[in-house]
Amino acid sequence: MLLLSPSQQAELRIETNRASRLFGVTEYEEPLESLLRRVLTRVEGVVAAEGRVRSLLDAVTAIAGNLDVRQTLERIVAAAADLAAARYVALGVIDHEGEGLSEFITHGVSEQDATRIGPLPSGHGILGLLISEPKPLRLHDLRDHPKSYGFPENHPPMSSFLGVPVRVGERVFGNLYLTDKFGGGDFSDEDEHAVIALAAAAGVAVENARLYGTVRRREQWLDANLQIQQAFLRKVDLDTALHLVSSKAREVLGADVAMVVLEQDDATLQVRAVDGEPDDLIETTLPREGALADVVDRAATVRLAEGLRIPGLDSVASAMLVPFTGPGGAGGALLVGTRTARRGRWLAEDDVHALQGFGAQAAIAMDRAQAQQDRAALAVLADRDRIARDLHDVVIQRLFATGLTLESTVRRVVEPEVVERLRGAVVDLDTTIRDIRGTIFELSRDGSAAGLRTQIRDITAIARDTLGLRPDLVLEGPIDSAVPDSLRPDLIAVLMESLSNAARHASPTSVEVRVAVEGSGPDLSVLAEVRDDGKGFSTPDHESGLRNMRQRAQARGGSFSVESAPGAGTVIRWRAPLADEVATDTDGKP
Repeated sequence: MLLLSPSQQAELRIETNRASRLFGVTEYEEPLESLLRRVLTRVEGVVAAEGRVRSLLDAVTAIAGNLDVRQTLERIVAAAADLAAARYVALGVIDHEGEGLSEFITHGVSEQDATRIGPLPSGHGILGLLISEPKPLRLHDLRDHPKSYGFPENHPPMSSFLGVPVRVGERVFGNLYLTDKFGGGDFSDEDEHAVIALAAAAGVAVENARLYGTVRRREQWLDANLQIQQAFLRKVDLDTALHLVSSKAREVLGADVAMVVLEQDDATLQVRAVDGEPDDLIETTLPREGALADVVDRAATVRLAEGLRIPGLDSVASAMLVPFTGPGGAGGALLVGTRTARRGRWLAEDDVHALQGFGAQAAIAMDRAQAQQDRAALAVLADRDRIARDLHDVVIQRLFATGLTLESTVRRVVEPEVVERLRGAVVDLDTTIRDIRGTIFELSRDGSAAGLRTQIRDITAIARDTLGLRPDLVLEGPIDSAVPDSLRPDLIAVLMESLSNAARHASPTSVEVRVAVEGSGPDLSVLAEVRDDGKGFSTPDHESGLRNMRQRAQARGGSFSVESAPGAGTVIRWRAPLADEVATDTDGKP
């Protein structure tokens, strides 16, 4: 009972009748307390509606204030939970095929509970009903619905349910699922209307975030293409360029791994660049079959929702392959992948088209850079030919004429010492002419076999650190052109082993390395000689290194010898014939 005086009760009745008319209550006589409760209930409803509208506006403002799609989705489920006082809320994003869920964002489920529950739902049962029939659904107890099935063993119990579709334009983007209203009871009409309004605002926010993400992604692709173009203008080597392509593709798409594979022959492909995985995958040989064959041979774009079976890439759960043409038109593929298992398509169509365009642009840039390098190489070869002609037509002729003049002068000189000097000068001129002719021969080649001289110089330079002195180096004859690629590893190995032995056992004060191409025709051979003035030996302490050098010579049909004595130093000579090697090089061509 309300303790009011008679005058206060009369005044309250007048005000109550006025409020009753305001809220649509017919004025009639009834107990004061009952009438007052009715009025207060209406007032509380108005206040609650006003608070719900304010909460809805706050929620719309919160979700509209972010342009990241993932963060926007997380804010939507949190706002729905606050708006309808729901214990659990989830937002299921429908996949591109419209048949299941590609993402499932939850609110109210802890990480420990999520781990016990296991894999996220893919869109069956009640969830699938809302996908096939995108309209609001409210249930007193979802466990009583005939479509209620598929709950994992450790799934928390749920009763009251409210489902509302989220539309982006004319397309259903996903569904909001709310369960277990706080305080018990069912979700009300007001809850449903508020969540429908939130879903409408959420659709607009999601579309804005996705459009912003698309624009940002296109900017990133343009920037990646620009960096690729600039890199090739700097004349980077092929392996560096391919790694740049893979790293940019992974960076823009937010992938876990990206790689470039190029055809090696008709049956195999080779990994040429990797980003996001260990570098030891580089140069891995892959069979030209399955998805890789589709991409390389038919220029098809392949989605691999279940990953790619490549040794060392077991962690990749979802992958995408697009065609990639290497230098010289070599077929290949650009692969991007993620370690996270995805339902439906991993990448949107815009990303796939952008990745295809990026691969094509990178391939064009590489071909253009290769063409520039080829033109530069042709210019160098033309210059080499000009120098070779000048040496042959001008320098050698002048030296030859000088030698003839000196020889004729010898016959007029009486003093033996002068005669000896003149003859020595003629011999030096002959040696110079021979060296120049060897240089002309080197310059006349296309340069494909060049580099052996440089390798030998590098070896002797490196040996300085272990020997404590720099070996004297003598190179004679057309070493770069006459020694084929197939023989070079043996020659390099012999030089390295000989210098290593001298450093470890001889303690020399001087070392001389001589590499010479000698003879002609069937007697053409290469000689590697390493001479030191160290301790020497009568019997070597270790035979393994000498045995390996001897076996290399025997395998080449050559010879190997060691001359040494205590205190007299050591001379190692290794010789291999070149006539057969030149006739049949590594590629089998004469």
